[in-house]
Amino acid sequence: MSLNWKKYVCTLAAGAALIWGSSVPNVTAAANRDVGANVSSYLQWNTAVHIELDSAPLAEEGIMENTQILVPLRAVFEAAGAKVSWNAGSNTVTAEGKGYKLTQAKGSRSVFVNGISYELDHEAVVSGGNLMVSERAVPLALNAALYWNSAARTLSIVSPADKSGGLQIESPAFAKFGTIPAKYAHQGGSGRDISPPVSWSNAPEGTKSFAVVMYDIHPIADNYIHWSVLNVPGAVRELSEDAAAALPAGQQPNAYFGMGPPPFSGDHLYRLAVYALDTELLELKDKVVFFDELEPLLQAHELGHAEWDGFFRNTVN
Repeated sequence: MSLNWKKYVCTLAAGAALIWGSSVPNVTAAANRDVGANVSSYLQWNTAVHIELDSAPLAEEGIMENTQILVPLRAVFEAAGAKVSWNAGSNTVTAEGKGYKLTQAKGSRSVFVNGISYELDHEAVVSGGNLMVSERAVPLALNAALYWNSAARTLSIVSPADKSGGLQIESPAFAKFGTIPAKYAHQGGSGRDISPPVSWSNAPEGTKSFAVVMYDIHPIADNYIHWSVLNVPGAVRELSEDAAAALPAGQQPNAYFGMGPPPFSGDHLYRLAVYALDTELLELKDKVVFFDELEPLLQAHELGHAEWDGFFRNTVN
């Protein structure tokens, strides 16, 4: 796949350089947020990463190599209640918890979860006496959500919790925590820049409209919004594939912009989220680029929300 990622970065940087007004309250973004600078100086990110599980900080820190986050397998899974063991003969760690068994070998990019093999974006390495594995291994086993806070340089792991109000979401385009097909990527090669299909059900009582957002939590992208749709009527239960092409511009504060991360940056986690809202009309007067700028407005009217996470890696050399 041939992707003009430099053009992609310029687009991100242009968006990040905008100045926003005050209609979105409690913006916590760093004042010097610059996605373009994140890419051009990505080696600056290769330092320690703080990790917390359900708001509790872990004593062991993660590391970042070429913006790929690696987490200490034993520390994370023991904190999650798993039994973790090491096989010196095969250089393999096994973590067994409720409903899952994960195995990861030193030097391997493959992780096995309940007997199914997944290719990660980085081989497992030993650092500081800990076996460090790609962050993607965590949601595959724990069914947990990952969140990135650039200002605090913290990767948050959040166990499944019912904040949905009953709302459920899915995309037939890819499995949860699976790989997003290239056709939804930015134009170039097999990328067609079309929005993925998303559907939802069991809306909370009192829902008058929905909002749909897709954003990238990777440190380079810093929760950059790839698509947002507001004021979806309360009777609607899906957006079909390539719906972004037919929706009016006024309903899309952020027009769909397909995935296209720099090739050196490993797996990017893209989150599709649906919010059930208590209002028919959500007014957004000023431009938003990052999800944490839009989130407070959604939360002010939220009856519940649900998330569907997928990963995409640019393999262009």
